[in-house]
Formats: sequence, structure tokens, C-alpha cells
Amino acid sequence: QPTVRAAHQVFLALMASAEALRYSVHLDPILATPDTTGYDPVQLLCSLGGEKAAPTVQGWCSSWLSCIHDAAQPACDKAAVLAAWRPADCREVCGKWPAMKLAASPQNATQMTAAPAPAAPTFTELAEFGGVADCVTSCSNFQNSLSSCVATILFEPGKVAAMKPAEVAPPPGICMGNSTPCLPDLAIRHQKCISQRTAAVLGKSKASVASVASSCKALSDDLALCRECPQLADGYQSQYTAFVGGCMDQLNAYWQATHPSAGEVAVPSGSGCHVH
Repeated sequence: QPTVRAAHQVFLALMASAEALRYSVHLDPILATPDTTGYDPVQLLCSLGGEKAAPTVQGWCSSWLSCIHDAAQPACDKAAVLAAWRPADCREVCGKWPAMKLAASPQNATQMTAAPAPAAPTFTELAEFGGVADCVTSCSNFQNSLSSCVATILFEPGKVAAMKPAEVAPPPGICMGNSTPCLPDLAIRHQKCISQRTAAVLGKSKASVASVASSCKALSDDLALCRECPQLADGYQSQYTAFVGGCMDQLNAYWQATHPSAGEVAVPSGSGCHVH
């Protein structure tokens, strides 16, 4: 079961590394102040698309956000989002409690039944993560982090707006596209190449001086072409990019980890707003 073990490790690593974030939206249209959100939360968190294709909104994500938004009223904060989501108890996720699943028959649709003990390794068998205690802590951190960032994006647009970098002119065409040489690590690769060229000149490298010098010249030319590209500027990975992208990554990781197709290794999805 190496594949199963690897899947568990990936999700636990995501839970352990997730950092707290936060989110806000309008109340009842009659009683509340007008909605001044400067963006569509669904477009922000649920859109997937490439440079040439129009963004595609993930239906499951849109439905989940709508459910969370409505169920989190009127508090509209992290605790309300977590209560609306109602993810599985981390003791169940980590195998300390038996996994509970909805009964299959319609007449028992509201009853919970204990799932059969899985044959695959459980979270608690992953010694690399310190057993059940560390697993429960990591799981709790993940749930709190996702609840916090979703609450911020839904219900606190001012905080999200404050993270956005200032508007700038459209970048040159060389900066965009699948084949652009203007990648964020271009300057780093250029510096490494210079070090390799020095090593080759001093005879400390098996590479020929001519081949390394040619590579460095190409990288130097690329740097000159890309000097006005935003991805090469300091602070390109802004707080806004890290916050929104991190929240989207966590939500998609949760969707994947709880997908029914994962069978026995799927993470319990809880009883509130569902992603499946």
C-alpha cells in the first residue's frame, strides 16, 4: 500500500503546513448595508483556466461557497464558517474514532453508521507524523486555516483589498505565454550559471567553458528582454497572491482528499456544507 501511504502523507503535509488566513459578505439585503465587495468570491476561489482558455468555475466549489455564505449568517466570521462547514471531527479523520458514514437506504438517510475498518494504513500508522496526537493537531490547524481564509474572502473584502498590489500597466508581451523565458527564477538561474562558468574556468567542473558561457549568454539575453516583467520584480509573490492562492489550494486539497472515488482512504467529509 505505498500509494495509500503516500496519499495520506500528502494530505497530512497540507494540513500541517496550512497557515491561518480570513473572509466576509453581505447580510440580508433588507437589513444589511449594501454589498461593497469589489470582487466575486466564486471567481476568486473557484475559477480554473489557462492563459488562452476562459476561466472555468468549478461547480462543486461554487455550491459549497453559496452554502457556507448562507449558513454562516448572521455572524459572518471564522467560527460561523466552521459551524456551517461542520467538517468531520479530527479524531475521526485520524482514526482515533471509527469513521462515520451516512446509511445508504433512503429511509435511513439521516442515520449515521460506523464504516468497516479499512484494510489500508490509517493516519495513525504513519509514524513520520508522530501518530494520532500530531495528526489531530495538523487536522485542526487545516480546518481552522481553511475556515479563516474563506471567512475573510467572503465577509471581509476590505482586508482582501488591502493585500492587493497597486495597479500597474499591462506587462510587455514577452512576459506572458506558455513559452516565455521570463520565469520568476530567471535571475537565480543566471547567477548559478555564472558560478558554474567560474568553476569551469578554474577547472573545477567537467563542463566545458564554451558551453557554460553560451548558456550564461542566453540567460543574460533573457534577463535583458524580461527586465520589465512583473514576475521578476521583488515582491512578485505578494501577500494577496499567497493568501488567495493558498486558500484555493487548501479547498481543492480538501475536495480531493474527501472524494468518494478514493474509497477506503478518503478523508471523512463531515455533516455540514459538502463539496461532493
